[in-house]
Amino acid sequence: MRIIKADRVITGDGKTVLENSSVALDGAQIAGIGTLEELRQKFPQADIHTMEGHSLLPGLIDMHVHISGLYRRPEKQEMQENPAYLMLMVYKHLQDALSVGITTLRGVGEAKHIGAAIRGGYRKGYIKGPRYITCERSLTRTGGHGSTGEVAKIEVDGPWNLRHAVRSNIKEGADWIKVMDSHRGHFSEFTLEELCAVTDEAHRLGHKCCIHAGTEQSVAWAVEAGFDSIEHGAYLEEDLAQKAIEKGLAWVPTIYVYENSVDYMKKVTPNPTKADLAGIKFLEDTVKGYHRNFLRNYKKGILVAAGTDICFPEMFITPLQEEIKTMIRYGLTNLEAIQCATQNGAKVLGMADEIGTVAEGYCADLLLVAGNPAEDIDALDRVQEVYRNGELVYSANN
Repeated sequence: MRIIKADRVITGDGKTVLENSSVALDGAQIAGIGTLEELRQKFPQADIHTMEGHSLLPGLIDMHVHISGLYRRPEKQEMQENPAYLMLMVYKHLQDALSVGITTLRGVGEAKHIGAAIRGGYRKGYIKGPRYITCERSLTRTGGHGSTGEVAKIEVDGPWNLRHAVRSNIKEGADWIKVMDSHRGHFSEFTLEELCAVTDEAHRLGHKCCIHAGTEQSVAWAVEAGFDSIEHGAYLEEDLAQKAIEKGLAWVPTIYVYENSVDYMKKVTPNPTKADLAGIKFLEDTVKGYHRNFLRNYKKGILVAAGTDICFPEMFITPLQEEIKTMIRYGLTNLEAIQCATQNGAKVLGMADEIGTVAEGYCADLLLVAGNPAEDIDALDRVQEVYRNGELVYSANN
């Protein structure tokens, strides 16, 4: 056993900070929380790991990653032709995620079998990384968003064909089903009948589903069809947010990447075409939508979870701290934003009694940072140690 002595424990519930508290680990589980004296008395044989000036909080949960994405990568063709090369990139991304305190990832559209390979590697002891929840390949309509130039999709049309695609993805190992339903135009790329077929089939087979819905009609139909989590969703206006709350749907807004996409697209298109300018305007309008809707929807009670959605090769694959800081700039408190990246993600995954909270009996997924992120959110950048299931999987000293 081990007792980690820090200055404080941030539990992940959006409000609780336990000062002068320690956490006892027994294998993969949290065995107790209390003062060092209390835990020593309860676990006299435990080793003491003292980290003065540090805070303990739950391991972070990134709900929107494309860990095998090849968009704009110069080595794209080589990786498409050589899956072994692709897996080396995936492995690096897993280690990068650990280095910033992420202990759970949800992959929302990967190359075929990537999710299954990651978890097989964990199970066989070949590699270590964050817990991985996979959608496997995303579903897109013919000619729709994500249908060209990538291997991380199933191009499919029609309600019964979509039901078959859901079944195929589950056969390949998908935990969730992911649909791509919008690009730049303010319409849904699938019909409402098609979207309802996906949610019905996924739920009938005991799986959750999420949807890329970044425009007006796509958001409205995502809510109508009952997708468990709406990805992006800047146009989740007040009436739609209320319907989503009543249906128990969650929102993964990914604000940070959209804010940065505006400058990124201006940089990579120094001589923009008419289509480029339209794309940049769409991104600018999307950011305005977040400013209009995010804080109000949060206060109304929609379940918000944090995700990153990085697809640009020049950017770090999982800048979850930046998404947390962005939510704070939009009006959340430090603890509320941390909750979005911990407990709320666990709730969306249906794992709220296992991960996302520092509590007795939960998985010992822990992040140790220098400083106090309840007061100074930049402390999240000073990652000292990361534990997954009680095992030290990252240390800044190594």
